[in-house]
Amino acid sequence: MISSKPLTDANFEELALSHSEPLFRLAFARVGNAHDAEDILQETFIKAYRNFKDFRYEASFKNWLSKILINTIRDHFRKSGRSVETVEWDDAIELDETLTEPGPEHVLCDCEVHPELMTALSTLPEQLQVPLLLREIDEASYEEIAQILDVPKGTVMSRLFRARALLRKKLCNLTGSEAPKDIHSQPNCERG
Repeated sequence: MISSKPLTDANFEELALSHSEPLFRLAFARVGNAHDAEDILQETFIKAYRNFKDFRYEASFKNWLSKILINTIRDHFRKSGRSVETVEWDDAIELDETLTEPGPEHVLCDCEVHPELMTALSTLPEQLQVPLLLREIDEASYEEIAQILDVPKGTVMSRLFRARALLRKKLCNLTGSEAPKDIHSQPNCERG
């Protein structure tokens, strides 16, 4: 989205906060707990604020923030010396009961997510997991994902195909069913 309105201190906050919910969901899906996701989101906004003078209007502000978030998540894992942990969904979110308005973690909690899905998703390689999360959680287009990850659109499509196939296989393995031979057919992953 190209804007003719210059990015100033006054409208930076408004723009950044308007994207906080999808950015939080993406961070939460990558790190597995609300506290770390909130810290990463805050660090993302700080980095963006410090560098918004370098923001180019050829890119959308949302994509620019997403790129900063992904790099901040990578830094988080590098600093902590760990990879993505598998977490139980029930233990993944500890909500602050003092909140008066529902925050992004409430939105994430409102949808029903199976623990098997979280487990399988957390085991995908970052190269496949990030495009899948951008597409499914952030609802980013192929073009937006390509811009965020700085790869060609065809690479995004290929990674999404491989991510979905691998995720389907991992889910079937977790549930004890066989993955379908044809990627387009529905898996028979019901517990027997």
